[in-house]
Amino acid sequence: MAASDKVQRARSAQSDPVQPPAAELGPMVSGLLEETALWQAFLGTHRRLVDRLADQMQTDHGLPLEWFDVLIHLADEPGARLRQRELRDRMLLSESGVSRMLARMASAGLVERRPADDDRRGVEIALTDAGAQALAAALESHRALVATSFTDRLTATDRLALEHILGRLTEPAEG
Repeated sequence: MAASDKVQRARSAQSDPVQPPAAELGPMVSGLLEETALWQAFLGTHRRLVDRLADQMQTDHGLPLEWFDVLIHLADEPGARLRQRELRDRMLLSESGVSRMLARMASAGLVERRPADDDRRGVEIALTDAGAQALAAALESHRALVATSFTDRLTATDRLALEHILGRLTEPAEG
């Protein structure tokens, strides 16, 4: 028996017998896609809407949508500043991803990074005047695009139903 045959048999013996052969994956994946069709539609709709908003923000204002989101979070806070860790948690990005983004935003003059007042080890992110101006310039077109792409397409009944559904989806699962 060749050495390569021995290695192949050893690998086969170690493999999980519960794992289906590749030929059986097609029907399994098809079944999964059928069972999760609504979920897939939700994800696809979300992606298309976010892409549309991101394209508009970049085209009209030269701002990545994530930057706009940071500016919104900062402007909504007393003193227009947040600790970097709190901003990271709101943005659902990694620490390094937020750090890199905030460094680029600081280079563009939209935010300022400084030691936190209450704890010099922490970093605070503050909205600059230029950041506030960029946000003010982008707010109305963003609001209009959200309305035409989303809100205006729903009846009052649709909006109430969607609010109810989203609330149910964020509740802890029972059992």
